[in-house]
Amino acid sequence: MDTTSSVFTFLIPLLLGGVFAVLGIGLLFFGLRDRKKAKAAEAWPTVNGVIVSSRLDQNTRTGRRDGRTYTHITYAPVIEYTYEVSGKTYQGNHIFPGATMSYDLGTAQNIVNRYQPGSRATVHYDSGNPVEAVLEIKAKGGNLFVIIGGVFAVMGVIGFCIGALIMFVSL
Repeated sequence: MDTTSSVFTFLIPLLLGGVFAVLGIGLLFFGLRDRKKAKAAEAWPTVNGVIVSSRLDQNTRTGRRDGRTYTHITYAPVIEYTYEVSGKTYQGNHIFPGATMSYDLGTAQNIVNRYQPGSRATVHYDSGNPVEAVLEIKAKGGNLFVIIGGVFAVMGVIGFCIGALIMFVSL
């Protein structure tokens, strides 16, 4: 085996392992952050709010794979509401703590259906910063990010270890 191919034999797992580990750690960070926000929101006080508007935003992503063009459509529920804290009126648009998520049409429509314009809704707000508020306290993306991040981080560490092992064995 020539030196170029032996270098690539351990370099590729090292690099791919590093990339997967960094991606995994990043996803873990975002997932744990969203879960922490959701946990904090459980203790927030609540007030009655009024739904001002409720709609779906369509997100279309087009790509190519295996010589074919595909289109992937997701939907983001957008709910705008007002609420009052200590005599001051606030406007909010966060449904869940953490990152904004997109869903399939059925899931997004079910969320929108729960919040029709003119209806009342319970608003959870941060008493230290009342402008921060949510309608529901469960972080939708937090668990998914933690799971995927954990898998990527483990795969990255394994790949990195394989590359390091190959490097030390070939020396």
